[in-house]
Amino acid sequence: MDALTSIYPQWRLAADERDEFSHWMSSSGDPDFRAEETVERAPRKATELVTWLRKPPPARSAFHEDTWRETCRKHLLNSLCALRALALDGEWPEQRWREALQAWGEKPLAKRSWRYAALVVAEIPASSMETLAHQLAWWLKSVSEATDCRGELFLQICRSVLSLNLDAGTGIQQNGRPIDQPVTEAINHPVGIVTQALLNLWFKSEPNDNAGLPADLKSIFTDLCDVHTNRYRHGRVILYAHLISLFRVDRSWTEGHVLPGFDWQKDALEARSAWEGFLWSPRLYMPLLAAFKQSLLTTARHYAELGEHGRQYAAFITYAALELLDGFEPSDFQAAFSELPNAGLQEAAQAFSQAMAGAGDQREHYWRNRAFPFWLTVWPKSRNLISPAIAEQLAEVAIAAGAEFPHALVHCVIEMAPGEFAEMDRHISI
Repeated sequence: MDALTSIYPQWRLAADERDEFSHWMSSSGDPDFRAEETVERAPRKATELVTWLRKPPPARSAFHEDTWRETCRKHLLNSLCALRALALDGEWPEQRWREALQAWGEKPLAKRSWRYAALVVAEIPASSMETLAHQLAWWLKSVSEATDCRGELFLQICRSVLSLNLDAGTGIQQNGRPIDQPVTEAINHPVGIVTQALLNLWFKSEPNDNAGLPADLKSIFTDLCDVHTNRYRHGRVILYAHLISLFRVDRSWTEGHVLPGFDWQKDALEARSAWEGFLWSPRLYMPLLAAFKQSLLTTARHYAELGEHGRQYAAFITYAALELLDGFEPSDFQAAFSELPNAGLQEAAQAFSQAMAGAGDQREHYWRNRAFPFWLTVWPKSRNLISPAIAEQLAEVAIAAGAEFPHALVHCVIEMAPGEFAEMDRHISI
């Protein structure tokens, strides 16, 4: 034993006594855990890569990985040539293509990868394209952001993805159930991602008002507006989010194909998707508001169905009512506000307070000409609708009115919330 110890000094019993047991298990959280990782290095040359790619990739785990994705980043042309050589032999290794598209879609590579890989990508067979749909869609979106890829080839690949028989679901879950959030689903579904890529392409041309949609894009967008194709719903949500741009450039087409989706009476499920898409980032555009006036006002009855976007709706309709819009009467907004639940009125009160505070040096003028008329003719006056949270926002409105504070205090606070007034000392003292 002494002789062996002298010859092999590196031989030591493990400090944790694992050598005393025939089996020993530990996990990554244990102090004695040893990660026995193996990293297989992919070749760099295209000819060697062809042979290497023909081997079935091992199942990925925490203990085994390879450098294929890194090779795609550092040696784009070599990785592409190898995949192209396999494609010529009818081989489309889907896992390798998935990682390649992910790497090529990264910002530094998107423009260059489009230049060299587009023709090869266009040849991917439909069976493989279904498996690669997410990665391919993200690559197209990255390309549309990185370069002006205007041309038939880009549209051809987009059409190929949109024509796939994809599941309308996204697989995203919350508490073990599908999330049922149209916007989140749309921005994570291949159809929604490709629709955004097409819009990016269109925006790069800097379209002018009333110029009309290009014929090729109009054809694709018209197909997406077919409510009978369930998977296209994700594309429509993206179109709804860009409603103002579509309306300004091609009003006739938008009124015929997009605005009907906002009508709750025609299709409540579609209307919910439409409003959530629009309310994702809403803006006031007067001609549009007049064009779907009835749907806008009716949406107040469906506040609860809008989920988290109900808050945006309450704020949006508050700002609209404060604008004194042509084609709208105070009674129109009064009817809509009467339909809002208490949670919606609370959000509306906060928007009212923010609008008043945003008036700055014009706050007295804003109170007299916008805020007070809104308060007088639109806001529901039932004291049963006043909550402590709403009363607090109304106090903020009064404070923001500047020299008109006494007038605003009487109308917005004392008359509406006498029971809450005693709790307003800290606001009044400010």
